[in-house]
Amino acid sequence: LINKGALDAPFNYIPSTTMMGSCFKFAPEEGIIAAGGIQTIRISFKVMSRGCFEEEFRFRVSGSPKPLTLTIRGFVTRPTVHFNIEELNFGDISFGFPYTMTCRLINGSPGFLKFKLRMSDDGIQPAVTSFDQIGKPDDPAWEDGIHFYVEPREFTVNPSQGTIIPQGYQDIEVTLCSNTVMEFYRRLLVDLEGIGNEMATLIISARCLVPELRVYPHVLLYDECCLKVPYERKFLVVNNTDLPGCYGLIPQKREEDTPVFYSSPKPCGIVQPHSTAEIPVVIEVQTLGEHRTCGL
Repeated sequence: LINKGALDAPFNYIPSTTMMGSCFKFAPEEGIIAAGGIQTIRISFKVMSRGCFEEEFRFRVSGSPKPLTLTIRGFVTRPTVHFNIEELNFGDISFGFPYTMTCRLINGSPGFLKFKLRMSDDGIQPAVTSFDQIGKPDDPAWEDGIHFYVEPREFTVNPSQGTIIPQGYQDIEVTLCSNTVMEFYRRLLVDLEGIGNEMATLIISARCLVPELRVYPHVLLYDECCLKVPYERKFLVVNNTDLPGCYGLIPQKREEDTPVFYSSPKPCGIVQPHSTAEIPVVIEVQTLGEHRTCGL
């Protein structure tokens, strides 16, 4: 607002009564402009609908028979947000091992966009990684499998929400740790605050497998042993697959008449693809005689 007169000019904004007009805010809405002075007005616009618009806004000036009129025209377009790729394909993955891939969420709009990301059909209870599992050698899951009270949450998205600047982008990390032997076909969904849900979608695919690990030798011979004296032998866990594997020595259920106690200082571990792990087994014979014990 410019005061070209020789006197101070008090002014105030006359609120609009239209639906579109209510989307606009002016600051300040009133004041006094000194003679020959200028008052900057900041206009804020909160989009309520798409399409063309034209609105007239009026300001009353003391002593002026007619209000000042400001016409604002424009076109509200649908925000454009998209991923830089159509699909994240993890390929074959190993049960219990986290895998991470990266994509980019792009804001093609002239305004800031607040986003939230979510996975379709994912569970609630966090998945268990092999790295966590090998720290629990006595966990019944080694023998009975992992049990969930609800569906496992196997996907993690980082960041899962945020704001993208106009014409900017946000790199997104998607981590999959599967506790389910299956083929995955999920969607990463983008919700935009104040605009709508599922404004963009990214397909995520994978196949979870359990690598086949082999044990050599199949029989550990301890020969002659003295009663209740520990003896150690080693066997190998061999992984000839392209995926990492996780192994665990099932804890022994000892009874009063158990003839041989066995244990290992390294009962659990991970075998990388095309590699071998060496596992020590310590036994203590409790009774005389020849014994054969199945320990794996």
